[in-house]
Amino acid sequence: MPNYGFAIDLRKCIGCHACTIACKAEHQIPVGVNRCWVKTVEKGTFPDARRFFFPVLCNQCEDAPCMRICPTNALFKRLDGIVDLHSDSCIGCRACMEACPYDQLFIDPNTRTAEKCNFCANRIENKLLPACVSVCPTECRIFGDLDDPTTEVAQIVAREAFMVRKPEKGTGPKVFYLGAEDSVIRPEASVRPLYFKEGQVHLRPLGSPEPNPETPGEARVDYDVPHVKPWGVDMVLYLLFKAVATGAMMMSALLWQMGFQGGLATMGGAALSILFISLTAVVLIVDLERPERFYYILTRGNHRSWMVWGAYFLTAHGLLSTLWLAAGWWGWHGVLDWLIAPVLIVSVMATSYTGFLFAQGLARDLWQGPAAAIDLIAQSTAAGAASMLIVAVLLGAVDATALLGRVLAVSVGAHLVILVFEHLLSPSPTRHHELATRTIRHGAYSRLFWGGAIVGGGILPLLMLLTLGVTFSPAATCAAALLALAGGAAWEYIWVEAGQSVPLS
Repeated sequence: MPNYGFAIDLRKCIGCHACTIACKAEHQIPVGVNRCWVKTVEKGTFPDARRFFFPVLCNQCEDAPCMRICPTNALFKRLDGIVDLHSDSCIGCRACMEACPYDQLFIDPNTRTAEKCNFCANRIENKLLPACVSVCPTECRIFGDLDDPTTEVAQIVAREAFMVRKPEKGTGPKVFYLGAEDSVIRPEASVRPLYFKEGQVHLRPLGSPEPNPETPGEARVDYDVPHVKPWGVDMVLYLLFKAVATGAMMMSALLWQMGFQGGLATMGGAALSILFISLTAVVLIVDLERPERFYYILTRGNHRSWMVWGAYFLTAHGLLSTLWLAAGWWGWHGVLDWLIAPVLIVSVMATSYTGFLFAQGLARDLWQGPAAAIDLIAQSTAAGAASMLIVAVLLGAVDATALLGRVLAVSVGAHLVILVFEHLLSPSPTRHHELATRTIRHGAYSRLFWGGAIVGGGILPLLMLLTLGVTFSPAATCAAALLALAGGAAWEYIWVEAGQSVPLS
């Protein structure tokens, strides 16, 4: 079987956009989205200025991250090496968009499912060249079988110096660029001024380097497609609701283990968990572009995707919460004793899996590494303790507030320590990560980070909780709990948004 790939000679590209138009015509791509396009970068000052053109298309990765994260196996690799998509299996979760380091997937506004370049597989099967190749007036696009040494593309790759996009990601891209300028092939190497699209002025993305685009000699993006953030406030609500649900069950198991046998431990936490795990499910389903297909995650599940494992963990968590509530209602104390270990294990898995899911978003350097999963456990414990503290005060279960207050203080402290070491003291491993972190420390999210996540939602409730250890006050207890919840929500918003703030193309 062939193994198709591209060589693109940037020294020949004239930026005519014929490839973009041909692609749109061939595949009926709607206005506002593209399978391929030509990015333009200007560098230098008059009269020594130069414009570079950079055709952008799917790299048909050897180890495609979009395939790993897709929960329904909608993305698949053909025998000829092309990564294609079954739109009838896509649920529109946009996870593939977070995983692609090359910003090559989008949601088709007509079908509300993911779309991407597939090297015009329909034409290849009929012995035709891809549409973009057939219309290129300078023949800068060379297409063929990389495994056949007689093809032009295989000979070019074998004998000439080339560059690929983001080789550090280890995806094995199969689009090879000849004569690539660094400021073009690396999106974080060029500044992004204001740009126009469909009559509207768009600000450059928040993660762009800070130097003024008018600085003499500075490379700047002259044309590119808009950088879309696939996940937004809906993902923040999902994280918050899930943290409360899983944390409440952890607190119920802890209280029962410590000898608290009142309604707070037997039914209060479980009822709170069932409520918020239901809200979590609602947010997940409503957020899908094709919510009527949500059950595909279970019936067509891709077990390499953490989204599928998350669905299993959340389902198990909901069942255990219901069983705990029933056991508490009927006074089955033996069953509650037996449920402690499963509840704690499943709660931890249900809250921490999201860290691994975000890490599968290979495109976003801020989300890589194990710290996120550990921090999510601390945030879940804090959210559960804070929620249970409020319920305890409302129910008059004063005997449990001291333990819950200590747990809240420890978990908030652990969360602050993780934030300090991970985002303030540790050096950034990549330029992409550095830009995302800069938006947190000094950029668009700095006020919310320092004022909300660190001081208002971290240090202040921590100090209040330490004071409450001496003198108990219902109002102050609830205030500290609410501040901790608000601080957790603030950080989750920052983490989701800042991670997506750096351009990928």
